Amino acid sequence: MTRMTEQLLATALLVLALVPASLAQSECPEYHKFNCDRAGDSRFSVNGQSRSAAVKVGEETELNIIVYRSQDYRISVCHDEKILGEALAIRLVEKVRVPKEGGDPSKKEFVEVEKVLWDNTEHDMLQEIEFSCTATKRIAVEVNAPGAAERKGRHADEDIGCVGILIEHMPTPGLGF
Repeated sequence: MTRMTEQLLATALLVLALVPASLAQSECPEYHKFNCDRAGDSRFSVNGQSRSAAVKVGEETELNIIVYRSQDYRISVCHDEKILGEALAIRLVEKVRVPKEGGDPSKKEFVEVEKVLWDNTEHDMLQEIEFSCTATKRIAVEVNAPGAAERKGRHADEDIGCVGILIEHMPTPGLGF
């Protein structure tokens, strides 16, 4: 084999190795728009913070969002079940800055503390949640995919699937007289 032929063969093999991962990623950018279930209540509007991404089995990923006071939210997660498994582990975590303990009082030092607001492992692995927001907060939607049982043990680069996080919102309806 000539050196040129060897280089072409090596390049072709590299391209073939990268195709499955690139195909999975190219399908993901708008996954939430076409695969996540919308709210039954027509007052909900799709929130611009909704996103989709390629996710690797067993690796946690998060979407940082801001939820605003006097709004109701519905967050639903959809995913490629053949690769990522039947249900994803989902948590809503509030990120709060608090003064650092034991720090120099003359310096204003802060640390970020995470407070779990909701964990679907404690709620029958639900893939959606609705809530009213009484204060503006910065939260993270954390997602972890266990992987489909029949795919376990395959090459790690093949265990990449699409996850969509559809966020919907509406003004909190007034109640009472």
